[in-house]
Amino acid sequence: MQAVDLIAQKKLSFELFTGLPYNVPLPLNIYQTGKSDLHLTARFNSEPFTIPIFWVWRISYWNENTAWEFEAVHHKIFLLNKPPEIQEFSISHGLNLITINRGWKYSGFIFRIGAGIAIAHPETIVRNKKSPEDGGIFHWGYYLSGPALLISAGKDFSITNDLYVTCEVRINSTYAYIPIQNGNADLYNVSAQFIFGAGFNFLKL
Repeated sequence: MQAVDLIAQKKLSFELFTGLPYNVPLPLNIYQTGKSDLHLTARFNSEPFTIPIFWVWRISYWNENTAWEFEAVHHKIFLLNKPPEIQEFSISHGLNLITINRGWKYSGFIFRIGAGIAIAHPETIVRNKKSPEDGGIFHWGYYLSGPALLISAGKDFSITNDLYVTCEVRINSTYAYIPIQNGNADLYNVSAQFIFGAGFNFLKL
């Protein structure tokens, strides 16, 4: 009987979220050939409910109270305090954060840490020079940009045995190397997020 109970606690789940991100003001450094460097403390907005919306999805393999997870975050940023040299600096098709997480259930809550990569689709115009959007991976405008980290705490609320709603407070952080026309930008982003959504246990092992 004990072996059966342990097996029943092994499961796969899928979760889908949206939410509210807040971007901590952090340095943005821009380097352009033949021009003076630009250094500013960047304030970014995310416009989470403007299409394409902010989303998170996650697949988890739970073995009793611990899990391994694959997660993808579609984060967006739009520079608010643009100096005169910057006409546009945004990553609206995704500062996409792909992480492998470790999860723990403790005292009714779920805690997670994760690490992975950032994949960015920048849209920039610096000193009236627009960056092309057909470079990068498969010429789709996406670039492997740097490391990503995650820490979070959340809670699930059951609707049925397999369906539940869930909410989570989290911090995503990344350093991203962003190509611009005739140069590059060093971007630091720390985003505090409140996310909410639904999950489903689609396979019990």
